[in-house]
Formats: sequence, C-alpha cells, structure tokens
Amino acid sequence: MKKPLSRAIKTLYGIGDFGFSMMTSVELYLFVFFLTNVAKFSLPMVALIGTVTSVVDAVLSPFYGAIISATKPMKWGRNRSWMLIAPPLVVLLYMFQYTRIGPNETIAAIIVCAGFILSHIVWNIPWVANVSLIPVLANTPEERALLASRRATYTALAGVVFSYTGPPLAEYLGKVTNNQILGYTLLAGIMAFLMMICYWTVFKITEGYEPTGQGQSASKGSTVSIKAMINSLVQNPPLIVLLISDFLRYMVNFIMTAAAAYYFTYVAQNMALYPTYLLLGGIAQLIGAHISGNLSKSLTTRNTSIIGLFGLALALIISKYVGMNILMFFVFVLIARIFLGILTSVMVSLYSDVSIYAQWKTGEDASPFVMGLMNLSLKTAIISRGTIIPFVLSAAGFIPGADPATATLALKTAVINVFVFIPGIFALVSAAVLAFGYKLTREKLIEMQNEINQRKAEAEGVTG
Repeated sequence: MKKPLSRAIKTLYGIGDFGFSMMTSVELYLFVFFLTNVAKFSLPMVALIGTVTSVVDAVLSPFYGAIISATKPMKWGRNRSWMLIAPPLVVLLYMFQYTRIGPNETIAAIIVCAGFILSHIVWNIPWVANVSLIPVLANTPEERALLASRRATYTALAGVVFSYTGPPLAEYLGKVTNNQILGYTLLAGIMAFLMMICYWTVFKITEGYEPTGQGQSASKGSTVSIKAMINSLVQNPPLIVLLISDFLRYMVNFIMTAAAAYYFTYVAQNMALYPTYLLLGGIAQLIGAHISGNLSKSLTTRNTSIIGLFGLALALIISKYVGMNILMFFVFVLIARIFLGILTSVMVSLYSDVSIYAQWKTGEDASPFVMGLMNLSLKTAIISRGTIIPFVLSAAGFIPGADPATATLALKTAVINVFVFIPGIFALVSAAVLAFGYKLTREKLIEMQNEINQRKAEAEGVTG
C-alpha cells in the first residue's frame, strides 16, 4: 500500500486547478474580445491567429505526457518537479499573448501567436503532471474519484470567481495604467502568477508521496520506453473508448459555452440575463463536482459517468422543447450544468483508472502519457466546435449584426438547437459509447492494482 492520503491532500489537492482555471479563463472568455476590441487586429488576422494557435496546440497535445514519461525524474519527482520549475516561465510567456507590439500588424500577430504557443507548451506539461499525481497518490478507485472530484470542484469554483473578477480587473488595470492593452497584459500575468502559487501549494502538500530522482529505487526503471507508451494506447481498449466518449463530452461543453450568448441575444432577447446564467451555471457545476465523489463511491466511477452522460443528454434534449419559455429553459439547462460538473470530475477519474490498466498490461508505468492523452480529446474538440455553430446559424439565415428583434422563428430554433439540442445528441452518443464499450470495472481495477503491487514487491525483493 502507498502512503495514506493526508488531510491536506484530501482538502487542497484541486487548488492547482483553481489557479490554472483562473489563468485559462482569461483566454476562454476574453482572448477573442481582446484581439478584436482592445488590440484592434483586423478580422482576417484574428481568424488567422485563432486557426494557427488552435491547430498547433492540438497537434502538440499528445506529447506533453510523453515528455514527462520519457525523461528521467528530477530531484523532486517525475511529476512534482514540473509543477515547480515550469510555472514561472508561464507567467512571462502568457503575458505576450495579450500584447500588440509595434505598428506592423503581422509582426504584432506573430508575437501574440508565439506567446500563445510557447505559454501553452510550458503550462500543459505541469497540467499533465498535476493530473498524473492522481494514480500516484491514490490507493483505491474511491480515492482516485475523490481527488478527481476535488479537481472539478476547484475548477468550477474558479469559473464562478473569474466571472465577477476577471473582466472588471482588466478594465481597472487599463484605467490605472491609461493603457487598455496593458490592462489585459497585466491581468494575464496576475492570473498566471496565481496559477504558479497554487501549483507550488500542491507541490508542497504532496512532498514524500512520489519517488524522486535521488536514490536507487527512483533511478531503476525511471524512464518509460516509447514502445511502452505506444502499447499503453494501442493495447488499451478502455482508453480508446474513453478518448472517443470524452471528445464528444468536450464538444457538449465547448459548443454550449460558445453558443450561450446567441440564445440570450436572439431567443431571450435579454442580454442582462447572460451574466446571471454564467453565475448560476457555475454554481450548478460546482454542486455537481462536489457531489461526484460520493456518487462515484456508491455507484462506481464508470456507472456515475454513464448515468451522468445520459442525464446530461436528457436535460439538454428537454431544454430544446421548452426553449421559448425562459424560466423552464433555465431550470433544465441548470440541471444539465449539474451533470456537466459531475462529468468534469468522473471522466478524469476514468483516465487514472485506464492508466492502472496500462501499467498492468505493459508492466511499465506510463501514467503521465496516458493521463496527458485527455488533452487530445480536449484540443480536437476545440477545433471541431468552430465548424458546427457557424454552419447551423448560416443555414437558418443568420446575418451578423442584425437587429435581434427581427429574428425569425427559424433562427430562434437554430440557436436553441445549437445551444442545447445538438450538444444533447453528442452527450447521448457519448453515453452509448461508454456504456457499451468501456468494460473496466471497480473489481477488475482492484485486482490489477494488487497484482501491480505484488510485482513491485517481488522486484524489490530480488534487487534487495
């Protein structure tokens, strides 16, 4: 058995994700607005920046976990070391993403793209390292579910906090410095600094839980071969099923996030309700994330994920048919957000489960590589969402800048479809993929973990 989880870990493990989400929320909510309304790049240049950065980010996504797995652990451990050394670099690089340096638009855009790509490379490695600590720290599937729940809870909390602090802080900093662009630059730096402090907190509370680069036990088998990493994927049916299901789940999340403003503009025709939706939706996801640990303990992580996906699908599909009734629509969309909060936790826990399967199957611990593959589902979903919303709206005759009061029934229906119905179908397919394709049960995982522990004990006995 591993070292028992401390009270600090049980309580604070997700604090790193709070800081990370506060930092990435600057990009999620404000990056496009910054490019168009603050830095005033031309629309074709904004589209080019978005395409280049998202494609490069997606292409690089499978490699972050491989970097951690393939390199020898540093003195603070395989995962924890990256959480110590990488964040300070992010603080500097991320700020360049929110600049417009020089009079030449092309050069300024290249600097923005470089800040985006380099900061994402540097921050994705400690992000993968952080989530890869789950199978390192936890002794049982229940503990893995608990730690995943803490991550999701702190992530949802960050969404609530940022919605009411991020934009006002950017505006305040712009006024103080008399430079609106610099206001966003400083906001990015402050949030990246917060991320650094939060990751260093996790680094501290996990001290003594991970083998370090010092001593014989850490040096033997300290790197994972490329063959083992490939086998961890191709010989891992539960992982392949999970990647497909999780891609569809991310599509639900990203499409809803991007389409929400259209609903309040063209259907509700009351943008004053939009901040209320963001706040209540964030609270709903916080509730879902908080209860996910207990649900996983009683139902198992696999069953909670399947039930959560079916529940999400049902709530979203019902939302389509009450879309013209604002009150009823709010009720069912917020129910869907609760399910999204649950899934944010339990789907991550499933990745830690399939990493155990991979170690049992290959005999090598490639957990960072396996856990890092969730980035692949996330990044590809970001690219794919950009085609669905414009296609559906254009088919309904959407004209940018048109008076919302002139919105036709066809346009309103299209907006409701893209906001809730299409994501509901994605959630339904995701649920079916997981229900029929993911066969890894709690009992099997316990058997595999016991066998892994026995192998380690026998190996240590031989070397001793």
